[in-house]
Amino acid sequence: MSVSATAPALKADDRPIDYASMRRRRRGFVLPLVLGGLLCVLVLVPIVLMFVGSIRTGTFVDPRAQFSLRSLTTVYTTLPFLTSLAVTVGASLLVSFIASLVGIALAWLLARTDMPAKGLMENAVIAPLYLSPFVGALAWLILASPNAGLLNVLARDLFGATGPILNVTTATGIILVMALYNVPYAYMTVSAALKGMDPSMEEASYLNGAGTLSTALKVTFPVVRPSIISAFFFVFVLTCGTFSIPAALGGTQAMPFLAVDIYRSVATYPINYARAAAIGTLLFWISLIGVAFYRYASRIATRFVTVTARGYRMRLVKLRGWQLPAMLLIVAYVTLAIILPYLALLYVAFTSFTSSSILDATFTLANIQSVVGSVAVRQSIGNTLLVGILAPTLCVLLGVIIAYSIRRLRIRGAGALDYIAMFPIAVPGIVFGTGIFWTYLMTPAYGTIWILVIAFVASYIPFAYRMVDTSIIQIDKSLEEASAVCGASHWRTAWQVTFKLIRPGILSAWILVFIFSVREISAAILLASPSNKVLSVMSWDYLEFGNVQNAAIIGLLQTLILVAGVIVSRYVLRIRLSQAT
Repeated sequence: MSVSATAPALKADDRPIDYASMRRRRRGFVLPLVLGGLLCVLVLVPIVLMFVGSIRTGTFVDPRAQFSLRSLTTVYTTLPFLTSLAVTVGASLLVSFIASLVGIALAWLLARTDMPAKGLMENAVIAPLYLSPFVGALAWLILASPNAGLLNVLARDLFGATGPILNVTTATGIILVMALYNVPYAYMTVSAALKGMDPSMEEASYLNGAGTLSTALKVTFPVVRPSIISAFFFVFVLTCGTFSIPAALGGTQAMPFLAVDIYRSVATYPINYARAAAIGTLLFWISLIGVAFYRYASRIATRFVTVTARGYRMRLVKLRGWQLPAMLLIVAYVTLAIILPYLALLYVAFTSFTSSSILDATFTLANIQSVVGSVAVRQSIGNTLLVGILAPTLCVLLGVIIAYSIRRLRIRGAGALDYIAMFPIAVPGIVFGTGIFWTYLMTPAYGTIWILVIAFVASYIPFAYRMVDTSIIQIDKSLEEASAVCGASHWRTAWQVTFKLIRPGILSAWILVFIFSVREISAAILLASPSNKVLSVMSWDYLEFGNVQNAAIIGLLQTLILVAGVIVSRYVLRIRLSQAT
């Protein structure tokens, strides 16, 4: 007997096959596989190939290269690199301690006291986050280098000083400058915990006769201790991978640093790419340990939930006579991190920079006209703007897709996707740059602007993803359910409801990645070529050739782009600066 062509296919037990369910199941596998594959290519492959590169005698394009443990053995066992390891870890711990101490003090003053103009003060404290640490280091080199530093020359002219009163090219100077530009990270972590803390325990302490200092030391800070530990290790990880400040102020002479060693391995003769990769693996392990402590402290912090369902009114500590010293502390920090450095940059940019006649200097526009008129500088400005637009756009788009897929579509393997998306937090920029170099060396992207875009997207996925993810979590699902009840399709609901509600988070993520992309130097300097140089690399090149004046002018141009981005975000897109952190 024949069977009609339109009859449903039957299984052995005569039940029809549900092809629609099979297609849905196949689609359920496609999205996680695509996202997982994309994240693996962006994030994991560069790290794996960096490890492979560390056991070769040359690059993948070198036909004579062979596999060898020589570079790894040299880096992991010889005294110069073990010294760099010890100095990197020790200096990073010290920077973390200083930055956390200052950040905690500033967070307590602005969250728990009657400090006036808190909004202005908070914006001033976090402002260094939106500026380039390398430009800040360059400015302090101009201010406090031992021979030609403006402050030392001024002290000699005014007070007859016979030697330098400040010297940032020493190990102490480098550590203090690094701590200066890491304070905002510690401040934001601790400040968020203090603002979300129920003050009832502090009230109980006051009612039992404890004073302000005793309450802070025995109640407030112990409750937010996990956040303090998180801030400490986050700054530690950032400092371990810092290239710009130790390279600009001391190179490898004043304080050997692993990140600087990576750059020197590929930028000075004899070039040794395998050694750079081997140093990158060593730095990777240190950062991974720091991130493990950071994540552990962050998980513990969730156990100390002190925000209650009832409303409360926070009791502010009255500073009284200490109000002026507290304000002076904040003003001193802002002066050291922003005001003095940029006054120095402006002075150098608009004068004939000499160390012998500061008070009698004549101002001119010739320096700026000469630099801006350079074809190479104009090209680097265009490259910076291009990367500054493409990288955050692609990064945020990917972050939105990943966050929505995990939180709303609940795709398979969501936990693995979340882990891979956050993995670059553990990878310093210069290490990622090393991995990107080994990954794309034999591709058309190498030496083009696209390799920088790829590197920045891979590096900053965690920031975009986490900010968008937080925004989605805060949306009540009942709003989306109401849209579905009214007949809207799943994707129409997503577009008309979900994405519109998370728009502030998306814009905040975009501006944050924009800032990081414009100021980035660690990865960019390893991937730079004559055709894809950005302003940060151009400024470094001028400094390497001893042209501090041109480096300062490039630093100011970079700052103008950053400030323009912050102004647009604040007054056009209506993004609060604290949201983008």
